[in-house]
Amino acid sequence: MELEKNIKTRKLLQRLLKLEDKVVGKPFPGMKRVRQISSYHCGPAVILELFSFLGKNVSQIAIVRSLRAKNKIRRLGLNIHDLARATNILGKNEVVFWRKHRSTINDISLAINKYGYPVGVEWQGVFYEDEDEDNGHYAVITKVDKKANYLRLCDSYSDFVGVDRRFRIKDFEKRWWDTNKIKGKNIVDKKMMFVITPKNETWPRKLGMVKI
Repeated sequence: MELEKNIKTRKLLQRLLKLEDKVVGKPFPGMKRVRQISSYHCGPAVILELFSFLGKNVSQIAIVRSLRAKNKIRRLGLNIHDLARATNILGKNEVVFWRKHRSTINDISLAINKYGYPVGVEWQGVFYEDEDEDNGHYAVITKVDKKANYLRLCDSYSDFVGVDRRFRIKDFEKRWWDTNKIKGKNIVDKKMMFVITPKNETWPRKLGMVKI
């Protein structure tokens, strides 16, 4: 993160990570990396990316329209239940949205390294000079290397899109939470992870994940 903090060296780090992907292979190369279409659309961008991994095409606009949430997304953003509902609507009964609250890095590692799926997370994004009072963000974890103590994270925010970011696991874990206003109450999501699978997959149950 040190190179990434400095806007002058940020591009250098991205070039180094891009080179690493060329040498050792890009995690989940079939998954699209997209730019969120506004500061509010990180959730729809992540759903688009997870759908693309399954070979299915959806758009950020279609995701918001499916929820009739054009105004809500600007006021409150989308919570995990909104993302699940959009997945169920656009998935046409062919896919399942699974989530787990209070999950662990080991859960994410198993989903990626054993079962071969990218993992959505809800966290406090790292935006540096663009940070404000609400850093709640969605992203996709594409690689976990527990031995080397780092992970790679696909971020749809404009400054980072295209090359998966790299974080020390402990740095990510400190920011792995978010707060959502649901029915007038502030609900804290701690260590939330989610995946989208074809409806016949059952492995998420082994990690304690549930369908919503």
